[in-house]
Amino acid sequence: MKTKIKQIVLENNLNYCLECGKCSAVCPMLDFYGEYVYDRSPRGVVERLSLDPEDIEDEEGLWYCLVCHECTFFCPSGVNFQGFMTELRELLLQHGYRNHAVFCHACGSYLMPKKEFENFQKILEGGKTGELLSVCQRCKKNSYVETLYKLALWPKAKR
Repeated sequence: MKTKIKQIVLENNLNYCLECGKCSAVCPMLDFYGEYVYDRSPRGVVERLSLDPEDIEDEEGLWYCLVCHECTFFCPSGVNFQGFMTELRELLLQHGYRNHAVFCHACGSYLMPKKEFENFQKILEGGKTGELLSVCQRCKKNSYVETLYKLALWPKAKR
């Protein structure tokens, strides 16, 4: 896994970081989670994994990123932090790191980080909206198509 993490670091230009802090300045984690922890910030993760690609001991910290694209957009060096986080999480999931992830209740595919899901639940106060969050887009679409199909057949069956 170390070799693959090194490859993902290089492919997403993490080693181009100038330490300017723009990524941390635009990161919405403070607003979303109510706290800013450097080790969970884009800059903190870049620093840690650029120096030691095997440093995933604080694995939970790798799941706080909202993958919103802000840090990637504003980076003057071309660091693709969003792509890095997406690929890293896929790699972690492939290697059994599933404790900090939420999966679709219908099909089991990866949805989002657990902390993000819990925070959405708290913000939205559960209910029906919370149920909608726990199903992936593909399953929502399939359910919607099935409902439309049933509605299209309903008037014919009634005749």
